[in-house]
Amino acid sequence: MLSVALLALGSTTAQADFIGLYAGVDGMYTKAEDSAGQSDDKFNAVYNLAFEHPVPFVPNIKLRYSDFSNTESSGNALYTIDQSVGVQTLDALGYYEILDNIVSIDAGLGVKRVNTKDAVRLTVGNAGAVVKNNYDETLPALYVAAGGKLPFTGFSAKAEVMAGQNSDADFSDINAEVKYNFIQNIALDLGVKFGYRAMTVNFDDDSNSSFDKIEAKGPYVGLEAHF
Repeated sequence: MLSVALLALGSTTAQADFIGLYAGVDGMYTKAEDSAGQSDDKFNAVYNLAFEHPVPFVPNIKLRYSDFSNTESSGNALYTIDQSVGVQTLDALGYYEILDNIVSIDAGLGVKRVNTKDAVRLTVGNAGAVVKNNYDETLPALYVAAGGKLPFTGFSAKAEVMAGQNSDADFSDINAEVKYNFIQNIALDLGVKFGYRAMTVNFDDDSNSSFDKIEAKGPYVGLEAHF
């Protein structure tokens, strides 16, 4: 049924005139606070890749990889506790261009792969013990994006929404950004972008994840090239 829906969608969508490759990297600023009130401010890496083509009925492809991590240490003269938390997400999407002009609208389906790692190390003198938990979850996703260009200026704006759920978890991932292309010609468009992203993943009680909830929210700055 999903395949039929996508084919029907593709029959009414706009297609890119040429083959295009988009590649970008963002630094997303997040602030985490532990139970002691100590904060850990950092930039997290986000990588984006999209491939668009003029072939009818075949969806365009978009990939986004995000790496969020945090390390905390506590203790006293007798013991030390080191906790390392890592969260990596990979978005894989197939989408169609509903509109592709001054105003653009994209829609599609995909998956979000969530990998969580939680390690706690207790050190007492020269002795130590480590407890680890690794968990993977793949969630189906709906994807919608809308944007607009300000002609002859190099400025554009875009908002993207992903959401989905299965029996173990649900998520939402929303971002909005403004971009300025300071290089714009036939061979290459290169721009700087500023935006804000909010991602939330909720795990059910019966899942094997050591997390109840994951939140990554904050502004980001990045570069994007269009070949």
